[in-house]
Amino acid sequence: MDCIINTLLFIAGVLPGHIHAFYVTCTYFHRKSKVNKGRYPGGRKAGIYSENVWNGDASNAKVRDLLMRQREEEDLKMMKKASKRSSGLDRMGSQSVSAGHGSRRNRGSVRKSNTGAYTYDGEERRPVEPSRWRI
Repeated sequence: MDCIINTLLFIAGVLPGHIHAFYVTCTYFHRKSKVNKGRYPGGRKAGIYSENVWNGDASNAKVRDLLMRQREEEDLKMMKKASKRSSGLDRMGSQSVSAGHGSRRNRGSVRKSNTGAYTYDGEERRPVEPSRWRI
């Protein structure tokens, strides 16, 4: 019976250790490939306490630079989207008429005035006459 208990305790100690080692190794090589591609490897990971693994074998300064570059790229993308949205380019071609099947498109801020005109983000447009709708 002691032999069985010792064997079970040994297995209980070895298997979780191997699983954790596999997890650390996979994380390390995944983050190292990100750093080699010039991308931010990511922050801390649960169950890993080594900065070398967190950083993918890069220095803290290099990881900081990669993070700053990623944030700058995200800010640039957001500025481009905001610029595109304010110029109305993102809604070009999306002005199709619904056939009443319940499909509605997001057209930004749409308001209907008492005169029957629709206001799209400050620009007033008249609706298309129902007799001209072609489906």
